[in-house]
Amino acid sequence: MSTPLVSITSAFHNEEKYLPDLIRCILAQTFADWELILVDDGSTDRSLEIAQSVKDPRIRVYSNGRNLGRSASLNRLTQWARGKYIARQDADDLCSPHRIEKQVAFMESHPDVDAVGTGMCFLDKNDQPMGEWIPPISHKEIIAHPEQTIYIAHGTILGKRRWFEAHRYNEALRIAVDFEMLYHAAAESLLANIPEVLYYYRLDQSFSLRKQFVTRLTNARFLFKSLWKGGRRTKALGQASVQLAKYVATILIFLSGRRRRLMARRFEALPDQHLKLYLNDLESIRNITLPAL
Repeated sequence: MSTPLVSITSAFHNEEKYLPDLIRCILAQTFADWELILVDDGSTDRSLEIAQSVKDPRIRVYSNGRNLGRSASLNRLTQWARGKYIARQDADDLCSPHRIEKQVAFMESHPDVDAVGTGMCFLDKNDQPMGEWIPPISHKEIIAHPEQTIYIAHGTILGKRRWFEAHRYNEALRIAVDFEMLYHAAAESLLANIPEVLYYYRLDQSFSLRKQFVTRLTNARFLFKSLWKGGRRTKALGQASVQLAKYVATILIFLSGRRRRLMARRFEALPDQHLKLYLNDLESIRNITLPAL
């Protein structure tokens, strides 16, 4: 079996509803030299059965046997990857049929870059586009405010395999696993973004108060420890206060019934021509027939 240029990787846990769409969007790619590596992280639904039922020699399916957590699953996917590049893809999201082609072209023409992300279109519970996020392009802009966020969306990243091997995920974390990895990696990496929507993020179904709380708590704890150990104690206390204030504000917004208003802060309104393009992308993905499913 020849070695693919790109290993597309995805870990899933109880994603029977979305897994067929994930596989469809990879089969729809205009770039052909890929392998798809899926790992089941202890699902109790039909997710593993669905993944194993798709008959395509480019797709490899593994099972952890039990729930090891997202970080451990991502580290395993890196270990199993054979490609020069690794692309992350969340199991409950979609990507444009042109995603891998455009990211590979970017990386091949920018050999100094370690990893590249893309813009995102946010989908509601009916998979209808709500808005878009066009990311900053340069490394300087991406890491401009590292204590707040690294401006590259984890699910959109395609990077060199050796970069992922050098920057493992903290397996003690069960959620918000990307921030710590990217925070450490940013200081010794060159990151970039393609200012174009090539990823479809199902925001409505994943935007919960619990997830907001755990994410902010995890990130705040990591930042506090990192800054405190580095002697930046005033900043450590300041960042902890900022995260607490943001979470209190989030609770108040949820309680006031303005959840969608909070979600809308993440994206810009869609121009009509963009909406048409994204709907065409989504339709082309849905028209893909899964072999032997």
